[in-house]
Amino acid sequence: MAQCGKRYAGRLLLLVGFGTSCLNQPAAPTGPGIARLGVAQNPYDALSTVVSLTATHVDSARVVYGADGEPQLATPYCQMRGDSARITTLGLRPNTHYYHVVEAVGSGIRVVSDTLYFTTGDLPPFLSNVHLDMTGRAGDGYILTAVTLFQTDTVAAAVAFDTAGQIRWYRAFTAGVGAGEARQQSNGDFTLFLGSSQGWQPTYGRYLEFTPSGDVVQSYAASPPFYTDGHDILLSGTNNPVDAAQLFGYELRHADLSFKGGPPDALVAGHLILRLSATGQVQFFWNAWDHFVLADWIEPTGVNPPLDFDHPNSLDVDLDGNYIASFRHMGEITKIDRHTGAIIWRLGGRNNQFAIVNDPLGGFSGQHSVRVLDNGNLLLYDNGLRHIPPESRAVEYRLDTNLKTASLVWQYRRAPPIFTPFQGSVQRYQNGNTLIAFSTAALIVEVDPNGTPVWEGILRLGAQPAPLVLNTFKVPSLYRYERP
Repeated sequence: MAQCGKRYAGRLLLLVGFGTSCLNQPAAPTGPGIARLGVAQNPYDALSTVVSLTATHVDSARVVYGADGEPQLATPYCQMRGDSARITTLGLRPNTHYYHVVEAVGSGIRVVSDTLYFTTGDLPPFLSNVHLDMTGRAGDGYILTAVTLFQTDTVAAAVAFDTAGQIRWYRAFTAGVGAGEARQQSNGDFTLFLGSSQGWQPTYGRYLEFTPSGDVVQSYAASPPFYTDGHDILLSGTNNPVDAAQLFGYELRHADLSFKGGPPDALVAGHLILRLSATGQVQFFWNAWDHFVLADWIEPTGVNPPLDFDHPNSLDVDLDGNYIASFRHMGEITKIDRHTGAIIWRLGGRNNQFAIVNDPLGGFSGQHSVRVLDNGNLLLYDNGLRHIPPESRAVEYRLDTNLKTASLVWQYRRAPPIFTPFQGSVQRYQNGNTLIAFSTAALIVEVDPNGTPVWEGILRLGAQPAPLVLNTFKVPSLYRYERP
């Protein structure tokens, strides 16, 4: 997404230079010309600058930028808004001197500005010790995740690390609550959940959608009396505003959990799948209380807490457009008709309809991050709560929905085994590699199709491993959505 004309109203940009077409060689009345230039730090990100320009007879412009010893980079071309534009550069290093040159195009003619210079500052103190301690060589792009920093104020942030494990982009919020999943959506914007909910508490939270430059575009939440779950959100469409937002909410009801060793009168969460329009209207409403029963809670998660019997943690869209939802506490993956809400099939758990084939561990348990691949297979993070002994892995199944078989076709297991009782994520690249986040081990690994690690990284807060790494994604570009 081009970062032109975003909402920086009221923020003065420092005038540091003029285009040659302005002072020394005024452009002809019908030709393109750059009249005025300025550069300043992005108010949302110390590793980003905002270049402002005024130009005549210019249709679009971009910024070419770089620093000594680094490859030259360029923003996407941005459409002018009238005679002005503000263009954001992303992915800079801290305390580094950068040059900026504007290239503007109009009537098939390209003009180039004088060079502007800007030196970036420090990362904010709450991020100064956050890094990935990496071995191996990651490919181009960035690794995106969310972190919560407990300082004087609780800070929630989406952060992107470069191939050396250093932060190159972030958007932080000091709302006094933690962060849930961070993700780059198909329209190029980012989303981050802000809230204290783990999926069952009577506490409100919300997702924020913001541009790569940090401007908040929209917030998404379940409307009271329902609550918003922070595990996953999908924005549909490539425009702004988006066509729809799909997310989980939850409803609290009194229920007897004594069969699980819990209270006889507990306030229990059952979850919703919501599809909201760009204006917040509910287009689709699905309630787990109408389709599941408490006895479906089979995983050995303990109780009180947690107090949700289903605990969905990922939502994806199957090749036919219907929903694939992962329900951790039920050990079940469920396909749901996106129009009627009818259950199409159930894989795993107490109501499993599939025979598990070629899986040495006999299936999955307490799973996260179920993703539909291009070939229709399911890739997931198997936490392995019911494996003996418990073990976590990434695993891929090929489903035959006629014969009702789920055949293991690929897995990645660590040696020695790792067990992470909650959280975890997977992402498949176009080249067949897989990115895996081993949650409570603070370990992120990219492996090739043979299961050979390409690189590994430990998320660290200073010298210590982070207590948890949330869902993690490869992001090829900070400016626009691209498939890794």
